[in-house]
Amino acid sequence: MPWKETTTMEQKVEFICEWRTQKYSITELCKVFNISRPTAYKLIYRFEKDGIEGLKEHSKVPQKHPNSTKDEVVENILKLKEKHKLWGVKKIRRLLFNVCIEKDIPSIVDLQHNSEH
Repeated sequence: MPWKETTTMEQKVEFICEWRTQKYSITELCKVFNISRPTAYKLIYRFEKDGIEGLKEHSKVPQKHPNSTKDEVVENILKLKEKHKLWGVKKIRRLLFNVCIEKDIPSIVDLQHNSEH
């Protein structure tokens, strides 16, 4: 008979079920499930906060980059590009100085990089 394979989600649910019985300490559960105590507490916290949904994998991608271009500047770039479809990065950037604060305007290199994608 082949070994039963379990998914990470099934293991998380099983961990929470065992934890809720209060038969075992966190340390004992961590040994059985081969996880660290911080991971165990994170799972418990997520379960208590969001239920089973909280146990699902979360994206590790940052939600916002601290050096990203401000949304209002991006909107202005897109408006200018829509209005002047044949204009390049240098002309568009020059026009941004009329509607944006200088420190918020991306460099030509940043604009070129973003227009390639």
